[in-house]
Parts: sequence; structure tokens; C-alpha cells
Amino acid sequence: MNRDVSVGDSVKLIEMPEWLVHDLPAAEQAEMRACIGQVFVVREIDRHGYLWVGFGTTFDHADATRYSGHSFGIPRDCVQPAQEE
Repeated sequence: MNRDVSVGDSVKLIEMPEWLVHDLPAAEQAEMRACIGQVFVVREIDRHGYLWVGFGTTFDHADATRYSGHSFGIPRDCVQPAQEE
């Protein structure tokens, strides 16, 4: 199926490629797999056609604000267009 996607589009992650997570620690694998079913905005499409998306959390720590998250490139087959709700 051809999935035309552009930077700025919202997409729903429908699967996580095993090659993307298999070398990560178990906790990070669980975090990444928990993204399946979530909607992301495509931030970039690289020269190989991978869609770059990301997720994260901002939290206060002492006198600073910290960000923790992941950004990753996935094939178009792993997403579908997000439906307007």
C-alpha cells in the first residue's frame, strides 16, 4: 500500500520494527513498544524515506527543567494516517 506522508502530518504508529529495538535495554524496548497506537507528527523524512517521529516528557528537577524522550526513524509501513477525531 502506498502511504503518502509529508513533514507535519500526523500519523499513528501501528507497529514497531524489531530491528529498531532489539539491541536496546529491556526498559527502553518497553518504552518504545508502548508507542504503538499513539499519534505522532512527522518531523522529518530522511533521504532513505524513513519518517522521523519522537516522544518525550518534560519534568522539573531541582532548579532545572529536564526532557527525556526518544526520536526515531521508521518505515512508512509502520504508520497509518491519523484520523481526525
